Amino acid sequence: MGRQRTFDEDHVLEQAMQLFWTKGFEHTSIQDVCEYAGVHRGSMYHTFGDKHELFLACLDRFRHTLRDRLFVQLEEPGDPREVLTRFFDTLIDRMLDENKQRRGCLIANTAMELAPLEPCVEVRVAANLLDMEHMFHAFLVRAQREGKLKSKHSLREMARFLVTTKQGLHVMAKTTTDRKMLEDACKVALSLV
Repeated sequence: MGRQRTFDEDHVLEQAMQLFWTKGFEHTSIQDVCEYAGVHRGSMYHTFGDKHELFLACLDRFRHTLRDRLFVQLEEPGDPREVLTRFFDTLIDRMLDENKQRRGCLIANTAMELAPLEPCVEVRVAANLLDMEHMFHAFLVRAQREGKLKSKHSLREMARFLVTTKQGLHVMAKTTTDRKMLEDACKVALSLV
């Protein structure tokens, strides 16, 4: 009979995701993950497979936690412009948090590093981006029902623009700590609401 696992899979997957997010796929080894998560290599392989399979599991985890980690703010009651302002303010706060090492967005980073080369990664990146679009779209539908949208653009176009703004902010924040520059980029998005 084999040894039973003595670690919390969810915790290890979270730790692996954080490490891939910080260092990227290419610069993260299985040994790095094992040391960071405090798990033996054999247990890691037995539970998650190789590095590539572990990374795909991390992308899936990110997708399932995205709403709860950030987008839940868009479900708050209140003036849609104020809600969206708080959303972007929180996003900028996180981007400029030195403890996060200006690591950007796991999905944006992965899109640039691996998506064009790996079809299974590209599918996951696209699914994450589509989820973001749906969450922004749901927010805009509520705002429209309340009669608080002034844009001439369709809700789908606006949702896609908001995704592009969010992801672009992550890329910009990797090279600047100028909060005003990031806030200026948000002003155009906020003008839609």
